[in-house]
Amino acid sequence: MRGFSDEERDRIREQLVETGRELLLTYGPEKTTVKDITDPVGIAKPTFYQFFDAKGDLYLEIFQRELETYVDRVRSELGEVEDASEGLERFFWCYAEFAEGNPFIQQMIIQGNHQESLGLRNVSSEKLEEVQRGSMAELLPFIEELQAESDGPLSDLEPFVLLGLMGGSIGLLALHKDEFEEYEAELDGFEVGYYDRLQEVLITSLARGLTIEQGREGI
Repeated sequence: MRGFSDEERDRIREQLVETGRELLLTYGPEKTTVKDITDPVGIAKPTFYQFFDAKGDLYLEIFQRELETYVDRVRSELGEVEDASEGLERFFWCYAEFAEGNPFIQQMIIQGNHQESLGLRNVSSEKLEEVQRGSMAELLPFIEELQAESDGPLSDLEPFVLLGLMGGSIGLLALHKDEFEEYEAELDGFEVGYYDRLQEVLITSLARGLTIEQGREGI
């Protein structure tokens, strides 16, 4: 079996990840074979297993990179923000944009279709949980910083509850974006799209409600 230099291995691995991501988003995991991934890269199917133990491990690598992209986006958006309400709103918007533009993340995080729908049957639950815990650990400092700046309910909220609230509201809205846009055609009186308006109100209301000073809700 042919060996590769370190440079060749890095290049091929990157090409496999890029090709796998493109095919995953275009055709889905069930309709994408290892050969579909290796052919554009110019390697034989058996060579794939020099880089990944299974197709699911490649998808797990893609999942991890997608989460890293989201964390980098949050870091960029919150870098100079000192106001808790504005910061939380930006945090939510980062998630909304990420969920809308990434069908893989929609299925993986929002729908929770891990092993069954994303070709991760051969990936251990431990590996998957490790990646998810790692991404949450990356987000914790941002959440804790926002909590320290807030006098509202956010200050006492468990971080995983905040993430669950975000996924269960903003994430689910993003998941059904097409349905809301179809419904929009039946409505009149919206200068902006119905979905866009719902999203704006939801994110703004959540951010303000979680950061408003205790005892000032009625003001």
